[in-house]
Amino acid sequence: MSLTCVSCYYPVKNKYGNSYGEWFKTSLDIDCPYVVFSTKEGIEYIKPFRKDHPTYYIELDIEDFVTYKYKDRMKTDNTHCPSIELNLIWNEKIFMIKKAYQLNPFKSEWFKWIDAGICIYREVRPPEKKFPDENILNKLPKDKFIYSSSNNINPYMAQITPTNYYHHVCGTSYLLHIHIINDFAEIYEKYMDTFVNTNNIWTDQVVLTHIFKNNTTRFYKLVNGYGEVTRVLFG
Repeated sequence: MSLTCVSCYYPVKNKYGNSYGEWFKTSLDIDCPYVVFSTKEGIEYIKPFRKDHPTYYIELDIEDFVTYKYKDRMKTDNTHCPSIELNLIWNEKIFMIKKAYQLNPFKSEWFKWIDAGICIYREVRPPEKKFPDENILNKLPKDKFIYSSSNNINPYMAQITPTNYYHHVCGTSYLLHIHIINDFAEIYEKYMDTFVNTNNIWTDQVVLTHIFKNNTTRFYKLVNGYGEVTRVLFG
């Protein structure tokens, strides 16, 4: 398989309450190999939603996250990040991709993060065809972090500061070629080491935006909007 989707599920305090069970009826019904991280109980909960789609499950507790060491340097926000556990999960995405790549159960060349309850397929079922469209995938650069932006406006570079909650890069859905995953995970951890503190809400989208600010040539914007990378790759 040319691409593996990486996702996770942890029932922690979040922005949407207990809506995930309804969303998963459609959002997880994507015909593509998945690697899913969760607790032992979470894996059993997820399995029915993946139906007969190829899925590799990895048991991983929050306490074993790479990002767990930052938990005391994080703060919550009722609107943007209602729990420390949720922020740990968000920031663990790139490290889950790295773990999935190291195992590579489906022998893939590309690895794509996708939120389990991806917003564009919470109420609408994904197309009933193989994902992704190989013709579109084969045209993408292999040396860049491929993402969607939070809106169609050019990024406000001056607003990307250590104390301002602003993000340009969406964390909902993005992809990397295997050749840059290790390097990008290393950069991400260095940025967390440097910046994460209680002066800002350091979600994954904020961290990615700070990386983007200093490494714009290593990023490739495919489209605008949360989750839209997935829609584009369906063709």
